[in-house]
Amino acid sequence: MERVFALLLLLLTVGAVSPSQPPSSSFIPEPHAEEPWLDPFLPSSLEPLHYDLYQNPDFYYDGSTFSGRVSILMSVLNATDIIIVHIKAMNITASKVYDLNGNRLTLKDTFAYEPNQYWVVRTLNPVPEGSTVTLELEFTGSLTNGIVGYYKSTYVHDVTGVTSWLATTKFQPSDARKAFPNFDEPRFKSTFTITLRHWSNFTSLTNMPPESIVTIDDEWQETTFATSPPMSSYLVCFIICDFPFKNNTLVDGKPHRVWARPDRLDQVDYALSVGPIIQNFYIEEFNVPYPLPKLDQFGVPDYPSGATEHWGMITYRDSRLLYDPAQVGDSGKQGTLSIMAHELAHNHAGDLVTCRYWDDLWLNEGFASFYEVKGVTQVDPGMFYDGQFFSRTVQPVLNTDGANSSRPIVIPITNPNEANAVFDSITYDKGAAILSMMESFLGRDTFRRGVTRFLQDNSYKTVVTDDLWAAFQQEIGPGLDIKEVMTAWVYSMGYPVVGISIQGNQLYVTQKRFLTNPLSDPDSPPSEYGYQWHVPLNYRTQGGQTGFVWLDTPEAFFPSPLTGSEWIKVNTDHTGFYRVNYEPNLWTLITQQLNSDFTGFTEVERSNLINDGLNLARAELLTYDVALGLTEYASSETGLLPWDSIYADFFYIYYMMAGTADHALFQSYVLQLTTNIMNKLGVADGGSHTEKLLRTKIMKLSCYGGHSGCIQNSTSIFKAWIEDEVANSVALNIRRAVYDSGLSFSTLQSEWDTVWNRYTVATSGQEKDNFLYALTRTRDTQLINRFLGYTMDETKIPSQDFFTAIDYLASNHGAIDILWDWMQTNYDAIVARFGIDNRSLGRMVPEIVSYFNTDAQLQETLDFYALHPDAGTGARFREESVQTINTNIRWMEVSLPYVVAWLSQNVPL
Repeated sequence: MERVFALLLLLLTVGAVSPSQPPSSSFIPEPHAEEPWLDPFLPSSLEPLHYDLYQNPDFYYDGSTFSGRVSILMSVLNATDIIIVHIKAMNITASKVYDLNGNRLTLKDTFAYEPNQYWVVRTLNPVPEGSTVTLELEFTGSLTNGIVGYYKSTYVHDVTGVTSWLATTKFQPSDARKAFPNFDEPRFKSTFTITLRHWSNFTSLTNMPPESIVTIDDEWQETTFATSPPMSSYLVCFIICDFPFKNNTLVDGKPHRVWARPDRLDQVDYALSVGPIIQNFYIEEFNVPYPLPKLDQFGVPDYPSGATEHWGMITYRDSRLLYDPAQVGDSGKQGTLSIMAHELAHNHAGDLVTCRYWDDLWLNEGFASFYEVKGVTQVDPGMFYDGQFFSRTVQPVLNTDGANSSRPIVIPITNPNEANAVFDSITYDKGAAILSMMESFLGRDTFRRGVTRFLQDNSYKTVVTDDLWAAFQQEIGPGLDIKEVMTAWVYSMGYPVVGISIQGNQLYVTQKRFLTNPLSDPDSPPSEYGYQWHVPLNYRTQGGQTGFVWLDTPEAFFPSPLTGSEWIKVNTDHTGFYRVNYEPNLWTLITQQLNSDFTGFTEVERSNLINDGLNLARAELLTYDVALGLTEYASSETGLLPWDSIYADFFYIYYMMAGTADHALFQSYVLQLTTNIMNKLGVADGGSHTEKLLRTKIMKLSCYGGHSGCIQNSTSIFKAWIEDEVANSVALNIRRAVYDSGLSFSTLQSEWDTVWNRYTVATSGQEKDNFLYALTRTRDTQLINRFLGYTMDETKIPSQDFFTAIDYLASNHGAIDILWDWMQTNYDAIVARFGIDNRSLGRMVPEIVSYFNTDAQLQETLDFYALHPDAGTGARFREESVQTINTNIRWMEVSLPYVVAWLSQNVPL
């Protein structure tokens, strides 16, 4: 009982665990008072305070199970005779309940309620309000039931060939319940004391450092770890492994370690060096210390996502954490740095301060995605990652959010499938984009103070979106109602297209909802905000005037800052989350500026203009002669960001026109645009970071366009590498492009076989990914079918890479029909392998069909969905895919003739 009283004192002293409340009341169904297990949310009558957890995993050799026990100390907020915790895919072997004095309470019954993944314990008599009660459960489960929850991972040593194993965890959002019974909703924060039983020659790790080790015999020991601060169950992590580490310290002297399998420990050096820089930057940026006593970063051989922000024990797919400068180029280095910057931001935004429920997930993930940019820039400003944010984060999610089937950032969540589904670009990327927009109109200093107050006021607590507005309002003062300004951006799907025209000496400015499909109903689904936003309009003119106004009505007049015939650029530097459509004369002036001196616009602005123009044309709000005219200047463009936009938006046109009689015309235009920059860059590795990224993109475009030098150089480099990979090693930063071109233009199955063999023995995860992508570029039907067969064999392509492989193949137009037929045949087997609640599975089919553009393909898609009605996490993505196909069909009917006509007039034959 001394531990219980000590824990109660700790919790009261920290002042962190306020009474849990369910998500926003508007999102909760009426509770079932008599049968609360029927509710999708746990009842609020009990508050977990502390877990004592003991785990005994048997993962050595052929072992595949675990057993354990947990003691949960709970505060009774309302008298109740019902205790409910989450469980999933486990057996409860004993249930006991004790009062604070250690008296065992008589139980009425216990049972599992599988629809809500509950274990229900009913006491004979109610436990009184204001008391505490302890639930003790014993349980068993499987370590081989997928790679989420508590699972067994294996690896084969690159040098010795010996197989080894580890037991590891991946809980977010709703799989802690696969490892131990708990209150598996983020609103419940508790302290944890964890004990792990394991072989003495293996290392055990959790969120906290070890506190004591008990030797059982020559083979076994039990390690007990220090009690954690209050945290949500999904942030708990425990690992048993034979991995070594390298270490240094954070600015406050706390240990920082990076762990990897022993044969790849030399690949942790980059992560080790930049980790403290990023974390120390966040400590200074937020003016909030890192509260845990240590920071571990761990590369797992088999991991279902890129990484997870377990507090103090961040886990990564090892290919995302490890970086071998001898095998991986600048793009891979940037990938490692960016994912680390994202996860380390979670130590404050997500871990210390946590969304109350998954409907407010953007408070975790939107924040981390936004601060990821600052973390990367702090380490290496030469990466121009703050610029790439607009072309590679904001613009793609503008496309996503332009669909009628999009969703608001904050939506009702009532079950794990819905929770899994919101780990998407709306949460991450739109969340980051509107934070970036806020920083722009509030100013850097005010924004920073608002975030600091938000984190300081809510440390160790859970929060909803209103808590963020409250913190900002205190820093802003009475001049601006931030909640009123931002509510529609968060609670309404979509965004506006702002119209700009000149009427006399005034600007006439309008806003309406942007929809990619011109046939979509702009009022559907209904929104209480009427699809009207408070739009921050910043601008600059050709003459150098700048300004800022708010547009909070459907239309408004403002004094014109223009003098004579000059252009105006609204949404300066792309800081607003909206599109801008100008009257024809203004588009003409903008195009003239691009053609005469494109540096009149910043690189970000040129990217923005191209992206807006091509997507406005796709939505039939702008003619394609204007939109494509905006790209003609690009034959002189040398910046990465405009080419990012061209690449992304031209890919859509490429896929729509593939197989049509006029496809070669579009290829010729791509060649016309890329010839100068391809000749300038060449295929030799070198230049700045952004030039290296640009070269890969231009090689892809230029070879597609038929640039003879690009094709001949890249294929000759590839063939030489096929002959001797050591003597003819491909330069790091062109490898992906060379492998791509090599197999795209290859007619020899032996070359594909060679790439496959090198994929199987590669020791860098990022180089393996280069090979995996290249293997999907083939146009050989036999090889495509062989590759698809390999995806179903875990020994050939591991489960963690299955969905990546399918996604890569779906981007190969020559493979899409084969892939679609194969998917329909094998779908049931894929569901059985991964589970219907797998978030990647929910997106898989919608992504495959996303470029379908015929009535027959639409019907096939609808038939497939009807045959497989359980969408799991993919219900919204299925709806979105149907709308996307309809949009594509419309484009083929209406827009294609205009594109062909423009190309015919502007591409020399």
